[in-house]
Amino acid sequence: MTLFKAVDATELQARKAAAEEQFRGRKSGIDHFAGNDPVTGRPVGGYVEGGIEAVLVKYAEDLIPVYIEYTAKGYTLTSVGVVSINSSTWEVYLNRPEDQIKPLLDAILQKVEDDYQAEVKAHNEALLAKEVAAQIAIEQRRTEREVAEADRVRYARIEAEVKAALSAPAKEAKPSTREKK
Repeated sequence: MTLFKAVDATELQARKAAAEEQFRGRKSGIDHFAGNDPVTGRPVGGYVEGGIEAVLVKYAEDLIPVYIEYTAKGYTLTSVGVVSINSSTWEVYLNRPEDQIKPLLDAILQKVEDDYQAEVKAHNEALLAKEVAAQIAIEQRRTEREVAEADRVRYARIEAEVKAALSAPAKEAKPSTREKK
């Protein structure tokens, strides 16, 4: 069994399905919360692609001609349909045709796959770096113990040599008078 993470096909497919669902349900246009300013952390607006096109219609008599024009191009009406912005302006929410969605969706799905593979690679590299650091720390502690033990042995040897050098030689004991008899 390995602790390294591998690309899981089911998780990748789930991520791709979630990204596709999000794309198909998102309105194309300006999103005021498209990104974040890295310095302040505040939201930054930007253009986002989505599977829904919101067509602005200024006059009521233009609703049907705009609908016919866009359905001729391959657009289909969403479940939201027509939304009144004010008393004389509407937005018609239309699903974009597949020939427009396909290249955008392919790019999004490729980015999801690349991000997932980068995430797996980063996880594996972090795990490897952590284990290498742990092994290096173990080896350093072992080396420190060996050096400390060698220092103790060297200290004891030098201490014995110094004691021997500083000690006065022992005088020979004179035989006692009693022993002579």
